[in-house]
Amino acid sequence: MSKTQQLAQLFRHAIEQGQLRAGDRMPSLRQLCQDHGVSLTTAQRAYAELERQGLLQALPRSGFRICPRPVPARTPEAEPGQVLRMEHLTTALPMPWGCPFINPALINTTQMNRALSRALQDYRSALSSTPVEGFDGLRRELGLHYLSQGIALAGDELLITCGGMEALTLAMRAAVSASGSHSMVVVTPAFPAALDQLRHLGITMLPAPLSEQGSLDLTALETTLQQQRPAGIVLMANFQHPTGLLMPEAQKRALVALAERHRICIIEDDTYRELYFGKQAATPLKAYDRSGTVLHCASFSKSLAPGYRVGWIAAGRLSDTVRGLKLCSSLGTPLPSQMALARLLATGQHGDMLERLRASLRNRRDVMQQQIRESFPVGSRLLQPEGGYFQWVILPEELDSAALLPLAIEQGIHYAPSALFYPQQAPANALRLNFSFFDPLHQRDGIALLGALLGQALP
Repeated sequence: MSKTQQLAQLFRHAIEQGQLRAGDRMPSLRQLCQDHGVSLTTAQRAYAELERQGLLQALPRSGFRICPRPVPARTPEAEPGQVLRMEHLTTALPMPWGCPFINPALINTTQMNRALSRALQDYRSALSSTPVEGFDGLRRELGLHYLSQGIALAGDELLITCGGMEALTLAMRAAVSASGSHSMVVVTPAFPAALDQLRHLGITMLPAPLSEQGSLDLTALETTLQQQRPAGIVLMANFQHPTGLLMPEAQKRALVALAERHRICIIEDDTYRELYFGKQAATPLKAYDRSGTVLHCASFSKSLAPGYRVGWIAAGRLSDTVRGLKLCSSLGTPLPSQMALARLLATGQHGDMLERLRASLRNRRDVMQQQIRESFPVGSRLLQPEGGYFQWVILPEELDSAALLPLAIEQGIHYAPSALFYPQQAPANALRLNFSFFDPLHQRDGIALLGALLGQALP
């Protein structure tokens, strides 16, 4: 391959990868010669080749710029032979209802931006003390936040993490280390990233099915605990992902008591608890913990501060183990994001922000549900999410949601098929929709189109 071809290929690759974008200015011919050690003729020929391919345009006395051109959106379809994974479900399509993240358009970033700007004024002084447990100001504000909801957390067990996922991972590792067991009970359907993490850690998963009312069969669960002696129980009691269901309060108490009797940890993922649709926040399992059994994990990544990667864990009797694991894995959590969140909580502005977000999500849920009832095949059932931003739909038994996904993608729609949410033996006839990305004004026809696709697939 000639130097001209090598240079042209180098820039073509950068354009295709998005490193160079439409409108970006290219290096001058002189700069190109200096940077790459080529002659002026070679540089001119390389740019001419990129022009021929429609990637560059020469502007009079302005050098060269990247041409605007349509870039085909990547679809969330897995490669042949691959299992569909959560990360394939992006926001690239017009109706990205399979996306696992909250719609950023619903997040008021103004207050967080101001909090970050003002918090950084104290950054130098905060650097003098950065314990592995996290920024003291944030730990204090989180303690007060829980206290305002009637929940007392021991200050010495609260540790700030790099997002909620790190909190879950630390809890899983700590439970395995403390028990010596390499199995865990997982309430299904379950958060796909938690399933992936358990697989990565080599932990055997023991499924415990969630009822359509959000409860567990505690008798069957106790039998599993007696026979298998797992390291812990992984679940979301509040607005469970993907169903949005809320565990009854009486069962929360009974579940914690059951775990205490068997000296088995509960790993509670409470990420969605602030996104409630009722009059007040639901009670976490941690509120019923009297012996340090519950490893309570949470974050504001799905509500106040997406992208800030701030989570926390109250690890009960395994606090020392979690602290040691945190020290070995990431040493600490980035300070600026902690300071910003602490300042926002201290101002009290987060209350109004969350209330507006909950109202928007509640409205989108209601309109989407109405459209589903009108459009989906007869026999479809909707579980009732009491919070969060996911709608779980159970389809007629004859339908396979994973098999039908490519047809939906062709129409600009994607959803998360039920196979993602089970460690094995997944029911094929269910799917998850993210109603935070549902636009009640402009996407009503999308639900009807999806319903028609599902209906056409019925025998």
